[in-house]
Amino acid sequence: MINDLYQLTDEIYRLIQTFSDKNREEGIQKLEYLLLKRRDLIEKLPPKSRGNESMGKKIVEMNKEIDQKLILIRHQIMVDLRLLKAKKKHSNSYVNPYEKKRLMGCFTIKKINST
Repeated sequence: MINDLYQLTDEIYRLIQTFSDKNREEGIQKLEYLLLKRRDLIEKLPPKSRGNESMGKKIVEMNKEIDQKLILIRHQIMVDLRLLKAKKKHSNSYVNPYEKKRLMGCFTIKKINST
């Protein structure tokens, strides 16, 4: 069971190392699948035993790097979402420049004819 966990963690680790913006969507889907699979494996894992300590340490070390890289990926996605939202707002202001503009204190002056 620990061998399966190690192999799965190694696969996640390798995927994280090759992660790029070009294959981001499919990479995220694969990462999500592998992380869920690993979570299920961890839940089924028996208490630690002496024979698996070295493999457990390797898994922990890989997990530290995986966590750091996932944080960077999440941060990049958040930045991209903010940029996309700003672009959308900016382009909408060109399409309809008077939409959602509030006029404060509008009034009209009527000219009175004195004839």
